[in-house]
Amino acid sequence: MWESGQRLFLEALESTLGQAVVLVVPLLLFGWLIHLCSNLLEKSAVRLFGLRAYLYLIAWPGTIIHELGHAVFCPLFGHRITEMRLFSFNVRKDAGYVRHSFSGRNPYQLMGNFFISVGPLILGSAAIFLSLRFIAGLPMSWSAMVDGGRSVSPAGDLSAWAAQFFSFLKTMAARIYKNVDWGHWRTYLAAYLVLSVGSAMTLSHRDISSASGGLGVTLLLLFAVNLLLAVFGTSSLNDAPLVPWAASACLIMLLVLFFCMLAVLVFRMLIILTGR
Repeated sequence: MWESGQRLFLEALESTLGQAVVLVVPLLLFGWLIHLCSNLLEKSAVRLFGLRAYLYLIAWPGTIIHELGHAVFCPLFGHRITEMRLFSFNVRKDAGYVRHSFSGRNPYQLMGNFFISVGPLILGSAAIFLSLRFIAGLPMSWSAMVDGGRSVSPAGDLSAWAAQFFSFLKTMAARIYKNVDWGHWRTYLAAYLVLSVGSAMTLSHRDISSASGGLGVTLLLLFAVNLLLAVFGTSSLNDAPLVPWAASACLIMLLVLFFCMLAVLVFRMLIILTGR
């Protein structure tokens, strides 16, 4: 009896950890990397153009999407929005914010803190995909990206998984680059939106703190579901179907990092050339 219970416990724990690695780690890792890159971009742009020009030229579309990313998940998890500002040109700190209330005794609402906190990454990725698809006119679809992500298998060792993952990224990036129409103005509008929205796909210290609390509840509930499935003789939730979705989201966020780093390099060169 004890050995059977221990086996079920370990099976549920293994499934939960696998699901966490696939879904959570990429979000937090890329959120942190984009946050670092965004800080460099803001400092360089403000130094080169000034604060007001940075707000008018770069910051406002991305900040609006960022705050909407928080806001859209609030009602989904029973949170009440008490105050919201999408953007203000008159302030630098807290140019946009969403304040919400919830019950600390409600596990579902506590779980919502994680999704509300990472909402800007989710909505931002969706906005960037739509910009590339319908503004730049790239022949890409989410289903095609997910199908391509199926080449990334969670089975095998870490080195094999990493090789498959980078092969997928290389193939998709080459396909995107091949179909870019550099002579059309819509391409540059989409690139601007990728830069603006992408540079706002950040996780503040407050977001990370709130997400960590919600993540703990989320993992506990996920573990409980996996354990119940194991007890009743059903296989635990499989993380394999999640891998293509995670790989596709990583592709979008890698594009964001590329555009942000490119902008930082250009701004730094201009700073050197102008002596600012």
